Amino acid sequence: MIGSRMTVASPLQQSQDPNAKPAPVSPAQQPPAAASNPSPHAPAEPTPLKKAVHQKKVITEDDLAKPAKVITLSDLDGEENNPTCDLSCEAVLREQMGFGPEREAEFRNLLTLARHDISDDKVWNSTLQEALQAASGYCDIQRQVAKIVGKGVVPEYVRNNVHSQFAERERNFVSQYRNSTGYLTQRIQAVQRFASFRATVMQYQWNEAVARVCPDYPLP
Repeated sequence: MIGSRMTVASPLQQSQDPNAKPAPVSPAQQPPAAASNPSPHAPAEPTPLKKAVHQKKVITEDDLAKPAKVITLSDLDGEENNPTCDLSCEAVLREQMGFGPEREAEFRNLLTLARHDISDDKVWNSTLQEALQAASGYCDIQRQVAKIVGKGVVPEYVRNNVHSQFAERERNFVSQYRNSTGYLTQRIQAVQRFASFRATVMQYQWNEAVARVCPDYPLP
């Protein structure tokens, strides 16, 4: 009698106890909604910014390798009129650098490479044009002054007046020419360290171009 009463009273007490914990539910009996809740320890999905940061490009040796410049015989067509180094330039280079007939192939290869490298040097070419413009402007002023003051006997005050009229323009041309030639000299010296043939061609190109635009007057 006592045992049966205890057996009946036990579940009754559990149902009436407000502090009692519910019995564990087996995984098969859990509702589907519980499985969809993310675990507090699961990593959150990265934001688009984080995805962009983590998607790094891996640089390989193929990315660093650059195709070598290939010079073919077709590149030599018309090179005798190349403004960088024409036939007279070639003759001077052969004599200065000691290229005889037995080294003609080597000479042609070095000359073609130098022409292409100089043509691709945009800073060199733009600075050379600035120097030539300044040289041409400076010499043009000298010609105009010579025409005015060279006509017979010119009073001193007329000479002074003519020189004062061109003084500012002349100073500007002189400044531009010196600045440009300063860079050209530095560039030739830098190239001389690793490509002496090209540096010689650059110096010849500079000298010949200046001689054409201002053959009559010494430049500052």
